[in-house]
Amino acid sequence: MRFLEGEAVEYKGILYLVKGYQHPEGFLVAYPRYDLLTRTPLQYMTSRYTINYEYWDCVKHTVPLIPLSSSMSVVLKLIEDVQSTVKTIVYLLEVSEDSVNVTGSSLVSSTPNDVDIVIYGATESIVERLSRLVERGVLEKSSYVLMSEYLRKHNSNLSIGEYMALKRNTLLHFTLRGLHVNLKLVELNRGYQGCVDPVFNYRYYTGLVEVFKPMNPHIIPARYSAKCDLGDVVLESLRELYAELTPGVYYAENARIEVRKSGLFLVPDHGVLRPLSR
Repeated sequence: MRFLEGEAVEYKGILYLVKGYQHPEGFLVAYPRYDLLTRTPLQYMTSRYTINYEYWDCVKHTVPLIPLSSSMSVVLKLIEDVQSTVKTIVYLLEVSEDSVNVTGSSLVSSTPNDVDIVIYGATESIVERLSRLVERGVLEKSSYVLMSEYLRKHNSNLSIGEYMALKRNTLLHFTLRGLHVNLKLVELNRGYQGCVDPVFNYRYYTGLVEVFKPMNPHIIPARYSAKCDLGDVVLESLRELYAELTPGVYYAENARIEVRKSGLFLVPDHGVLRPLSR
């Protein structure tokens, strides 16, 4: 196991997706997504699983946990279109097959809406190759793809205008041979058992945030130099939604301001970040 964002693991016949890069000793922070027996999304099948939430002092948050000793990596046979898409991405981005994982509905569905691909150990050279491929039209940008993504995942929290403003310069959503590909680039090759970046204190924040400079906007965790009412912060997100932010003014709702050893961080992942400037 990699212990990393997007990794698929099996526990008691349920497919879980790993969240983040640090986990309590002997456990994985992971969310249940599919029943592997029926290959059914869990919103339709709720009788065969329960979520064990526990408070973890490292992150000062209640997180869903599964025991590492009873979990295993999931290797599923993918449909031909998904396999072909993965091989093409490996070739075009010049990455090793071992660094690429499929995640999301593409793992279990015979007719996935999109192909969710994670690349671990991602570097800026991959971002540069991705940018060149988009510029040349090898990977095609599509407003239809973004509209579809918005309607399936984000229409409960953001307006279509807000979502399009967030993703207007996206490199991570594109079409390849007619398939919508959603790419997630993760900076680490492997996560951690144990607390490596403890949160010493936190508070919730609602208010303006000005993003000055992207630090690594395409690679998760995405980070930006920013400022809010409490002072200078690093805006950090594990969500692809808040990757690729451009400099400007945003409105954070129910974000977390976290005090860590390396400084003050604003994390919008459990709240909403709305663009105000275009």
